[in-house]
Amino acid sequence: MIDPSIPMSFVMSAGLVQVENSLAKSIKRDGNRYVLVQECFRHFDLEKVGTDDTHLSLFEMPGAFIFGPDGKSGTVRRMWTLATSVLGLDKEHIWATYFNGGQVMDDNLPEDIETRDAWLKSGILDNHIVGLGIDKNYWMQGKGIEDVSISKKCGPNTELFYDRGTQRACSENCKPGCNCGRFVEFSNSLFIYSEVKRDKRFIQLLENPFTETVIGTERIAMIRQGSRSVFEIDSIKPLITILHQFVRKTIPLGMLIAHERVIADHLRGLYFLIADGAPPPGKDGRARIIKMLIRRVATRQMILGIDPRLILPEVLDCVSQMVPENMREEGCKEQVISFFLSEYERYSKTIKRGELKLIQILKENDGYTLSGLQIACLEKQWGIPSLFTAMILQKLGLPFREDEYKSVLSAANETKENLTIGRQTKCKRIQ
Repeated sequence: MIDPSIPMSFVMSAGLVQVENSLAKSIKRDGNRYVLVQECFRHFDLEKVGTDDTHLSLFEMPGAFIFGPDGKSGTVRRMWTLATSVLGLDKEHIWATYFNGGQVMDDNLPEDIETRDAWLKSGILDNHIVGLGIDKNYWMQGKGIEDVSISKKCGPNTELFYDRGTQRACSENCKPGCNCGRFVEFSNSLFIYSEVKRDKRFIQLLENPFTETVIGTERIAMIRQGSRSVFEIDSIKPLITILHQFVRKTIPLGMLIAHERVIADHLRGLYFLIADGAPPPGKDGRARIIKMLIRRVATRQMILGIDPRLILPEVLDCVSQMVPENMREEGCKEQVISFFLSEYERYSKTIKRGELKLIQILKENDGYTLSGLQIACLEKQWGIPSLFTAMILQKLGLPFREDEYKSVLSAANETKENLTIGRQTKCKRIQ
């Protein structure tokens, strides 16, 4: 996660940094094929955790890299062999996607027929191959397709999905690319043959092309173990079991499951990050990510009535038994607890101040519930998460205007303007 080739790099969300700085430049390569197994942490996926069966902030991602020109047919053949012969997945449940062409910058790119034909020859069922557009099957390094402020590598990609059954389908036309949960992506290959030069809007071939193929270990475990989610596989379910024993408040089952998943995921992530050298919680960079993780866990612990002083030792003991031996740092559990409780104390004070402000606003509303703007400002200015506000309003028998709140946040993000309550109260992010 903190790659030695870039000492200030903090969490790696993919293998490209390691490739560019270790294998592709710093080390004289013996051959052109390499593999690595890495723990990835994606802070930009935190909001997805707990909302579906497959997203984790921390996950293991084995990857294979081939440097130089390599036929797509060979990559497809190896992906198919890995999925069916090595991992033993039923080919009748496997679907593949490929890039079906589209506009990228000022270039109109053709359909990736070579990859489509390779899948047709692989042994996959003919009707299990789906062509998708730029948003699904064309990869570009960093900041999105339209940003040309930096030079970026790019290329088409192909993905493998496991079909969990028509009973999960969102419609008769359900196929890979849907977000209904029927199809689980478990592997993909990027054909990184091109790049967009800084301040240019056209694609050109890379001097040193390469192919990257990765799989998601936890998703493979979910499929092979017949689990309903990644939170029920043998390396994560014990954490949920421990958590459930400490829940002291009754809430709807769906909310309970979501909260327990977030707590388990984030505590697992905290252990790995701190074992890997992450600093105490703070305002900037790595420290801010640690602070954010702790506060997201603390919010849900408060909602569930869980005392962190009681639960942390047991959960972290469980996590420590499930991490690689080289990451079982002496004193790591104690360090996580120290970081957590220190930030928890500060956060508790923030919550108390925010609750007083919330009650004050409700009094000023003359019996009406909070508006979306007020909820957003309580979150941004006073540090009260919307989840906590929703819980308080529910206790008072008042509705939580979730759609209005999300609309306010979306509009504020687009305009980049400060939120305000009334005429004078400016909403600033608290530290």
